[in-house]
Amino acid sequence: MNKVRYTQVYLCVLLFCIIAALLNFHLPEFYMVVGLAIAVTLLGLPHGALDFAVAKSLKLITSFNSALYFIIVYLAISAFSIALWVSFPAISLGLFLCVSVYHFSTDWRHIMPLYARLGMASVIICGSAIIYSSTLLTLFTSLLLTAQTANLIIQAMQVIFWSGIAAFVYFIWELLQAKRTLDGLTLLECAALVISSVTLTPLLHFALYFCLLHSPKHLNDVGEELQISVSKAIILSLPFVVLTIALAAILFGFLGVNELHVDLLRWIFIGLFGLTMSHMLLIKLWHRSHR
Repeated sequence: MNKVRYTQVYLCVLLFCIIAALLNFHLPEFYMVVGLAIAVTLLGLPHGALDFAVAKSLKLITSFNSALYFIIVYLAISAFSIALWVSFPAISLGLFLCVSVYHFSTDWRHIMPLYARLGMASVIICGSAIIYSSTLLTLFTSLLLTAQTANLIIQAMQVIFWSGIAAFVYFIWELLQAKRTLDGLTLLECAALVISSVTLTPLLHFALYFCLLHSPKHLNDVGEELQISVSKAIILSLPFVVLTIALAAILFGFLGVNELHVDLLRWIFIGLFGLTMSHMLLIKLWHRSHR
């Protein structure tokens, strides 16, 4: 399935979610968190399943010893990032948001300039702060932040959102001045992401984007370059999925002190932060090598 199909699937699911919201159909928070955990595990983890193959293509892995060294460094970066969050949650959340904006901006690296890509990624990450600030406050405090610090970050997200909108509008204006335009499906995708970011709840918006657009597009890009199909990438990710579920169960057994959905939500985001740092550094090297 190519990128066009991924966008079409995303648009269909988003339309269904918006209709459900207009009909005032809302899932309880517990089911939302559990659903997010399942979606990220089954659809999001394959997103990093090809990191080992990417490292081999970059000649970072050329032997058993170098493979072992790569795995140790990769896991060490993730472990250090998780420890950083536990010790300094406010700094880590700010770093996570900035890293996510930069990383997600690569979804359009072949069709938009950097400022427009960063603008769109900023909208995706920060749009929930416009309407769902109280929901984000609850979310951020569950991630070990104080209410005061969480409010400051939410206010910063609101400013970043409008800055992202301005950057993207300026990009469209530049295209019109040059008598050019983006293709219709890309414009529709961007418009849908703006709508999703401000209308859907933060967890649902993030799950739809991460699992239905970002992860499959990344798998498609890397798979085409390394000649590995998306289905094969998903199969390769199965050991990581099983291992993640096992580690999550162990962590919850030792560290779970609140209600299930609170602990689950906390470790989804903290775990994503750890994995994102390792993954983003590697993908940055990969993109640089393909300029």
